[in-house]
Amino acid sequence: MWATKSVFKGIIVLALAFGLAGQARAYDTQSNRLNRVRVDVKPVQLAPGRAVKFRIFLNTHSVDLGQDLAAVSGLKDDRGLEYKPARWTGSPPGGHHRFGVLEFPALKAGAKSVTLVIRNIAGVPARKFAWRVQ
Repeated sequence: MWATKSVFKGIIVLALAFGLAGQARAYDTQSNRLNRVRVDVKPVQLAPGRAVKFRIFLNTHSVDLGQDLAAVSGLKDDRGLEYKPARWTGSPPGGHHRFGVLEFPALKAGAKSVTLVIRNIAGVPARKFAWRVQ
């Protein structure tokens, strides 16, 4: 029964992630593959005045992905303002394959670009992903 609930939650998260994808078609997925872990990130909502949302996939065959993604992530805009994650909606810590949506508070007016930093995944101090705000 636990496996069924887990799969069901995964399907809901995946549906949510793909449902949001239509809102950010102009943004490309960026990937980082270091120390046997691939991290793919795509903005699904990125506009001033709105919560910022990224769809994130982590994949590996040899490293445990036990990090709390909200605790190891941060967002910075081109004006130097920093934003802490509001929530992670997705796979729980652990395992070799994780996916979900990382949400931040709304960007302040005037932000022209953002950099998402995910720290300490598989011994990599910082993985950086940057986009211009459209």
